[in-house]
Amino acid sequence: MADTYTYTNKTTSVAFAWPSTVTGVERIALSAQGELQRILRPVPPDHLPSKKYNSHSPRLSSAYFARPISVTVVYTDTFWHPTPGARKELPLPPPAAAIAQASEETPIIQTRQVHLVCSGQIVCTATATVRITDPSIAHLFLVENYAIGQMFRQIEQLPKFELKNVDIGPYPCNDDPDVSSWCPASNPDSGSQELWRQYRLFAPDLECDIVEVFPDRGMFVAGVDWLDGMSGVPVHLYERLDQYPKRVGLSA
Repeated sequence: MADTYTYTNKTTSVAFAWPSTVTGVERIALSAQGELQRILRPVPPDHLPSKKYNSHSPRLSSAYFARPISVTVVYTDTFWHPTPGARKELPLPPPAAAIAQASEETPIIQTRQVHLVCSGQIVCTATATVRITDPSIAHLFLVENYAIGQMFRQIEQLPKFELKNVDIGPYPCNDDPDVSSWCPASNPDSGSQELWRQYRLFAPDLECDIVEVFPDRGMFVAGVDWLDGMSGVPVHLYERLDQYPKRVGLSA
């Protein structure tokens, strides 16, 4: 797959076939490279999707919340693969012997789901399959409990990034057996509009395949109003987005 980011000595480009109605603010979140928790921060008013939002700018300037974001682990499934084709479920923290033997031939693989939580509201559900082939990295992740983004910084590696897919609407759980057991049920009557992406981060000895589901595009429109009201995002805020479809699959 071609790199999402390319650069020369003078230019940087982001190349991806975005859904037509995705806004600039949403693309910032969808392009995050293991740093979503960090970038959910204030956005200057002149970086907002449209100047016609200026009447609401005190709230929109905090579209990326300016509040603490915490990571809550929902579940983990951790396995050590001592021989090709075999796997052994590991407790957490894993035995030191299993961590010490993490290698390309005997990797440790964990599937985990976490919630990013801000002001008591889930702003993102992320499920990752993490493959580790180095004992020191396994210790950071499984014993010291570093989150994925912080782990790349701790090992001082800039991961490569592949954005595989982005779409509006419920995540297609049935097409992905790794997430079908956790995929959140969509409520067509709620008025919310999910946004999701699949991407991959990888560096030597550490590979992460990740699905992130944002529960409502209204969070990128109403900011702290969405946090504080959750289901009460005013309809006129949705309507202010140019050609903003009410549900996935409807033409703009």
